Amino acid sequence: MGPQVAAKESYDDLIFELGDLARERLAEKPTAPRSMDRVFKAEDGVLQARDELKGLEEELNGEDSGYHDFLEAQKAEREEQKEIVKKWRVAVAGLEVRSRELRKKISTDKATLRYEKINLKRAEDIHKNLELRESHEEKKIAMSRDLLKKGRLQLMRKQRNIEEMEQQFETLLTLRPGQPGAQGILAHKRLLEMEDEAEVRKADHDQRMEDLDKAIAAKEEEVQAAEDYLDQAVFLLGEEVYGARINDPMLAPLYLRLDKAQ
Repeated sequence: MGPQVAAKESYDDLIFELGDLARERLAEKPTAPRSMDRVFKAEDGVLQARDELKGLEEELNGEDSGYHDFLEAQKAEREEQKEIVKKWRVAVAGLEVRSRELRKKISTDKATLRYEKINLKRAEDIHKNLELRESHEEKKIAMSRDLLKKGRLQLMRKQRNIEEMEQQFETLLTLRPGQPGAQGILAHKRLLEMEDEAEVRKADHDQRMEDLDKAIAAKEEEVQAAEDYLDQAVFLLGEEVYGARINDPMLAPLYLRLDKAQ
């Protein structure tokens, strides 16, 4: 067999290598190539995007850790309150079923109200666009306005009903002076409140995690774009240095290799 012929080096790879080495060798020199500034700005962009990504990831980890701590604290308190309820079971038994059903009804109605408020906000936005886009359609706008008015009234009535049920709940579990088993009733009330707290905290946590996940995905794309731009800046620096054949003992061998790769 004859001698093996070495594979021809890639011009693009060598230019990038030259730009990378030129960044290291020429950055501090007063006669640095003009395209060096582009490399500096691109590096700043990469560092900033990476720092912002790190901040979002720390925020996500902090939210997750905070939610875990909340669950652990709730678990510990729940055990304490259950022990108190157990101790005063006779005093609590008469209130337990009715108060729990009432609290569940309040919680369900609050969740429905939150959902309907979101729908009303969307309807209000649609109505605003309708007024702008189809101001000549008076009947259509009037019908939309009437629907909004009805929606607002329904929400007000539901809000009032919830407030009335909350007042019933408070009255049901309000202690009378010297009432036997007061500690058990208070512990039962606290357990019901904790269920509400857990539900709200979970909804907030889930939404926050979803928002952060989306922000991190977008920031990762931004980091990638910044890194791509830096690669381009280094490549352009390499091309400028090769074109000028700037005198430097470390760069000179690359000029010769590039000549052969042409």
